[in-house]
Amino acid sequence: MRIPVVAGALLLPLLTPPGGSSTIRQSPVEVVTTRAATGDGGQSWGGHQTRIVRTDEGVFTAYTVDGAGPLARQWRLVQRQPDATWKVIATGTSGKDPVNLLASPSGTLHVIGWPDAVGTIWSGRPQNGAVTMTSQTIPQVVRDHWPYASAGIDAEGNLCVLSSQGGQTPGGRFDYACYLPVRGRWITQRTELDYKYAYTYVFPDPLGQLSLVSTRDVRWSALGYQQPPGSFDYVFNAFRYWRTRDVTARPIQQFTFVEEPPTRAYPEPYLNAQMDAYIDTQDRMHVLYWRRGATTAGETQHRHRIVAPSGAVLYDGQIPSRGGWFYRIFQDSDQHFYLLGSAGLLYPLEDDGMSVGEPVSLDLGGYSVEYSGFGLSVPRTGTPLANVMDVVFPSGGGTRWVYFRIDFSPDAVPF
Repeated sequence: MRIPVVAGALLLPLLTPPGGSSTIRQSPVEVVTTRAATGDGGQSWGGHQTRIVRTDEGVFTAYTVDGAGPLARQWRLVQRQPDATWKVIATGTSGKDPVNLLASPSGTLHVIGWPDAVGTIWSGRPQNGAVTMTSQTIPQVVRDHWPYASAGIDAEGNLCVLSSQGGQTPGGRFDYACYLPVRGRWITQRTELDYKYAYTYVFPDPLGQLSLVSTRDVRWSALGYQQPPGSFDYVFNAFRYWRTRDVTARPIQQFTFVEEPPTRAYPEPYLNAQMDAYIDTQDRMHVLYWRRGATTAGETQHRHRIVAPSGAVLYDGQIPSRGGWFYRIFQDSDQHFYLLGSAGLLYPLEDDGMSVGEPVSLDLGGYSVEYSGFGLSVPRTGTPLANVMDVVFPSGGGTRWVYFRIDFSPDAVPF
C-alpha cells in the first residue's frame, strides 16, 4: 500500500472498529536524543516504565544519559517544542536504571529515580517552557541500586511507586508506597512473595484499588530446575496479576497466574509478560506476553489475555507475530482498541478487544524499534484517553530516543 505524505504528515487509511472507513495521521519521526545511556540498566532497559506524558503544557519525555558511573546516571526531562525540537527543562541523578515519568491532573510532572540507591521523586509543574523540580525521598521502598522500580498514577492523582527484591533463592518482596492526595500523605505496604517478580506494571485506581502485573524472574536453581547448557542464568516462565480493593488496608490478592514449566522435550520454557499490561475502560486487565514450551510445541507465541474485574479469564489467544517482537495495546477516546507492533504495524481490534483486524504500516523513519519496545502516553502515565497517542522508542543500539505521534481525530490537522 502506498502511503501519501500530506502537509508534513502521513495520511493513513484505517478500518476503525466496529466498521467504516476512517483515517489517521502520523507525524514524521523526531530524534529526541542521540546520547541515551546504554549497557546494563540503560535507557532502553525494562519496558514497564512510564516513559512519556502529555499535559495542557505539551508533550514531555524523560531519559537517562551517562553520568559519573553506571550507578550514577543522569536523567533529563525534555519538552517538545513547536518547531519539533526537544528542550531539556530539568536534570538530576537517576541512579542505574531508567526513570519513570508521571503527570498529575494539575499538570505537575513527577520523575522517579534511585540516586545513591535511594528511591526519590522530583516534582514540578512546567509553565512557559520552564520548571522547578523539588525532590522527596519515597518512604519504605527498597534501598538498593537494583530496585526494579515501577510507577503508575490514576485520573485523580493517586500515585504509586513499587520496588521488587529477590531472585537468587525462593522468596521475594514487593515494597510499595502510594501518595494519596485526599489524605495528603504516603501509604506504604509490603507483600512477601514466593519468588521474585519484576518488570511490574502498576495501576492505581481512584476507588482505592491497586492492580499489579509482574513476571517471575529467578535463577533456575531457585525453582529447583536444571539450567540448560548455554541458557540465561535467570528463567522467566510465569506471570501473576494481583489486585487489592483498598490499597490502604487490604493485601493484594492473586487474580491470574500463568506458568510454563520445563519438560524433558522442552527444558527451556519462556513465559514473560514484560511486553505490556493495560486496564481498559471496563476495568478489564489486558496482558500481552510471550510463551514458549510444551504447551506451544516449542513455538514462540505472542499472546493476549483479558481478565475480568472478578478475576475470570475472558480471553487468551495469539496475536500476529508479523507485527514485530514488541507490542503495546491502547484505546483512543472512543474506546476503540489498537495493537502497535514494533515492525511498524498498527492493528485495529474489535470493540471487545479480542479480534484483530488488518493492519496499516507506519513510517518509523528507517529506525528499528529495539529492546524494550514502545513507550506510550497511556492513562497509567497520567495522560487521559485521547485521540492522540504519543510514542517513543529506543534505536541506534539504545543511544537514540525516537518520537512520533498518531492522531485518530476525524478532523486531525497536519503536524
